[in-house]
Amino acid sequence: MPEYEPLDYRLRCHSKRTDLPPDVLRDICEAYVRLLNLEEERNEARRDLCDLYVKGQPSASSMTAQDYAAELGWDCFKEESNV
Repeated sequence: MPEYEPLDYRLRCHSKRTDLPPDVLRDICEAYVRLLNLEEERNEARRDLCDLYVKGQPSASSMTAQDYAAELGWDCFKEESNV
């Protein structure tokens, strides 16, 4: 598997292997779940920050929290489907 693939994708692929001992597979699966949870916590914190930023702007501003996130290069408002 190429190293340029995202870590969560690589972990998910490794978790489906049948040539690894059960304890290694369990650790890979657990790491994958923890990574997903950390990413969701990060996204939640980023959404909160964007909401607070927009609330602090003058009422005439038309910037949304999603606009601010995009300005920062964050995709924290993107709907994700975890497999």
